[in-house]
Amino acid sequence: MKVLFLTTNWPTEDSPVNGIFVQEHARAAAQHAEVAVLYLERAPAERGAVDVVPLPGELPAWRVRYRRLGRPASYAAFLAGPLTAYRKLRRGGFEPDVVHANSFLSALPALLLGRIARVPVVYTEHWTIFLPENPSRLSAPMLRGARLALRHADAVLPVSDHLGAALRRLAPGARLRVVPNAVDEHVFHPGRREQRDGTTRLLTAGLLDSDAKGVDLLLEALALLREPGLRLDVVGDGAKRVDYEALSRRLRLEQVVTFHGLKSKPQLAQLMREADLFVLASRYENSPCVLLEAMASGLPVAAARVGGVPEVVDDRAGVLVEPGEPARFAAGISAALARLDAFEREGIARRARERYGLQAVGRQLAEVYAEVVARRTR
Repeated sequence: MKVLFLTTNWPTEDSPVNGIFVQEHARAAAQHAEVAVLYLERAPAERGAVDVVPLPGELPAWRVRYRRLGRPASYAAFLAGPLTAYRKLRRGGFEPDVVHANSFLSALPALLLGRIARVPVVYTEHWTIFLPENPSRLSAPMLRGARLALRHADAVLPVSDHLGAALRRLAPGARLRVVPNAVDEHVFHPGRREQRDGTTRLLTAGLLDSDAKGVDLLLEALALLREPGLRLDVVGDGAKRVDYEALSRRLRLEQVVTFHGLKSKPQLAQLMREADLFVLASRYENSPCVLLEAMASGLPVAAARVGGVPEVVDDRAGVLVEPGEPARFAAGISAALARLDAFEREGIARRARERYGLQAVGRQLAEVYAEVVARRTR
């Protein structure tokens, strides 16, 4: 089976965390299929309206750049880019059996490409913009585009049941099947933990570009706890980091909280192996990859009961906390810390690997590809 991934998010040297969740899905698919990737980037082409540039990496991938033209020319360039790249791939011998879009934005050119190539289109959605608890909303034209993608894709793959319910309300006739996010179990796995003198390490990670991750709530909860020996490592960066650092100082947590900035996946995995508890105080979520990574590392979690999180975390893996209140989260952390010795790390890691490992998610994707190809053939 040959699968062509189309995405508007993909890691690059300039933006190494952009679309890592898409990359992991492509790597999962590549366990069972031949995969090529087209990254649709709204950036000036070197020549003409569109150009196609190879990207370095484990998978064969190309950056498809198109100029910021005025409407409707920009829409035409956005659709023309994948067609230009598709023709180059065909000349190189790659003719896809399935086009796999990631986000409704990439699904729109994928549907056109699927019609031209006469192959089915699968569309994975990750975006929390569809969740009712997310205060942001799509514009009317974007909403029309999302409905078009949902109605016409041969299969729509939300990464959580919670997101799937939101998509079903938007397009009741969409052919939905949940396929979760994936984690690289070769990077995230349990390891030997160093002995520490009375120190308990908490860890949180995520982009700090909005209030979504609830880092402010977590800091306030930590200030309420004031337990001796408690330390928090914050991994991630973004526009809100300076605000969180200022809040940490106001709460007199300078000796308790360390802001690490962005870390590579292997560096984050090592921090997870060294931590005692992963904490996530999000205001809203879909199905956060970082939770899967923590659990694949054997790390128990204390997480807000939002979005798809309850689908991931059960009482064998951690503690769920009602969202929004620092006092509640402080109590949740205390409850999880009181049970630390009862959590079986190898069991947490094994269950995460069986549900979310690259091989496991890849098998689910391969099943979807086979089904849509068979349905189209019939």
